[in-house]
Amino acid sequence: MDEIALSLKMKRLVRWLDDRCQPDNVVRRQFDGPPFGHCYVTIDPERQGRVASINLNRVYLCGTEAGLDAGSFARLIELFTAGGVRRFFVWLSPGPDMDAVRGWLEAGGFSRIRHVSYPTLMRTGVEPSHFKTDLEVREVRPDEIEAARDQLGETLWPDYRRSAGKDGFTHYMAFDGKRPVAIAALAVFEGLGYLTTAATAEADRRRGAQQALIARRIERAGRSGCSMLVSETLSILEHSLRNLQRAGFRQVYEKEVYQWPG
Repeated sequence: MDEIALSLKMKRLVRWLDDRCQPDNVVRRQFDGPPFGHCYVTIDPERQGRVASINLNRVYLCGTEAGLDAGSFARLIELFTAGGVRRFFVWLSPGPDMDAVRGWLEAGGFSRIRHVSYPTLMRTGVEPSHFKTDLEVREVRPDEIEAARDQLGETLWPDYRRSAGKDGFTHYMAFDGKRPVAIAALAVFEGLGYLTTAATAEADRRRGAQQALIARRIERAGRSGCSMLVSETLSILEHSLRNLQRAGFRQVYEKEVYQWPG
C-alpha cells in the first residue's frame, strides 16, 4: 500500500474511532465537496489546549482533495470561530499537490509545528515479535477495565474506557500479580490492525510491558484476518517509537500539523 492510499484509509479510521471513542458533545463533520473538499472536522470548545495531540479541534486533510482551494481555509476559520474555538489544528497527510496546500495554509495564517513530528508506522505480516517481561499480559473485559480505574488513575485513558466493549476493539492490560500496570488496545478496521491507546504507569516503565502488549496485539490481529498493522506516535516519545521499531514497524509518512492562529 502506498502512502497516499494509507493516509486516506487512516482518515477514514479516524472517523470510525471518533464515532466509538469520543463523547457525544464533540462535533464531527465529514465534508464531501466545496468549499471544504473532503476534509473531516472535529470541534470541541471544551478542549482547546496548546498541544495538538490533546486538542480535539482538528481538520484532517490528505493533500488537495477535490473541492479544496485557497479560499477553503478562511471558511474553516469561520467554521471554528463560530463554534467558540480560538485555537485549532490542521493535520495534513500525504495526498495530491501537497505544496499547494502548504502554500494555502501559510497564506491563511497557519504555522507548522516543527518541534515534534507525528510519524505513522506500518508493519506488514503478523509474524510474532519477541519480548522479555516479568509481567502477565491478558485480554480484559469492560467490567475489569472499570474495576482498574482507581489503581491505574490517569494511566487509564478516557478513549480506552469509552471503546471498551465496542465492536472491532480488543483491550489488553499488563499485570504485576493482580495489580494492573499498563494498557493497550487493538482496533480492526477495513482489514487493518490499528495499535492504539497504549500507556504504562510511570513507576512500572522499562519492564517490557509495551513490548509484550505490542506482541499480543500482533498475534490477535493475525487471528482477526489482518495482513497489515499500523500505529502512530510522537517523535518525543522515544521509548514508544523504539518499541514499535523493534517489533518490525517502519515509518511510512509523517503527518504535518499546522496551528491556527499561527
